[in-house]
Parts: sequence; C-alpha cells; structure tokens
Amino acid sequence: MKDLTNEPEELRLDRLLGELDELDNVRAVLLERAERLRLRLLEAGDRSVGIRASVQLLCDHISNAMTEAAEIEALEQEMRGVERDVESIGRDSSGLAFESDSLQSTLEDAEQEVERLSSILVERKAKHPRGH
Repeated sequence: MKDLTNEPEELRLDRLLGELDELDNVRAVLLERAERLRLRLLEAGDRSVGIRASVQLLCDHISNAMTEAAEIEALEQEMRGVERDVESIGRDSSGLAFESDSLQSTLEDAEQEVERLSSILVERKAKHPRGH
C-alpha cells in the first residue's frame, strides 16, 4: 500500500473504495469458485457412491459365483459317487443275473429229474402192483 498520509482525504477515500470494490470482486470470484468446487465435490461424491455400489454388487456376484462353483463341485463329486454306485450295482446285477440263470437251469434240471423219477416210480407201481 502507498503512504496515504500525504494524500488529500477525498483521494484516499476514493482509493480505499476502489480497493474495497476490488476486494469485493475478488471475494465474489472466490465465492463462485468455491461454489463450483462444492458442486464438483458433490458430483464426485455421487460418483463415488455409485462406484461403491457397483463394487459391492461385483463383490456379491463374485461371492455368489464362488459359492455356486463350490456347490457345482460338490454336486459333481456326488454324481461321480452315484455313478460308481450304479456301476457297482450293474456289476452286481450281472452277477445276480448269471446266478439266476444258473439257478433256473438247475431248477429245470431238478424238475426233469423229478419227472424222470416220478415216471420210474409210476412204471414200477404199474409193473409191481401191491395187492390188498
């Protein structure tokens, strides 16, 4: 600032008013700038909230995918176990079918033997009747 003591009072007042106007203009510009910055910060905050929500959704999706992958793996293991059980049952069934066929053949042979023995008994009774 200049030395104001030598200037006439009116000039000093004009100069102070000019400086006040300039300071007021600077204050208005600073307030405008502060308002723009405030609005940009609010917009950035809104974007930040949106990004956080998107990240949370992504995390939830990844978590669900991992859970589903674990469930799928467990189901695949269970299916492999069931497949082994079915194969085992198939082998057992084949063995039982063979035994059943063998048993059926043995029963047929036994029936034929019983028929043969029955026919022999009937023939003997016919040849050697017992008298009463």
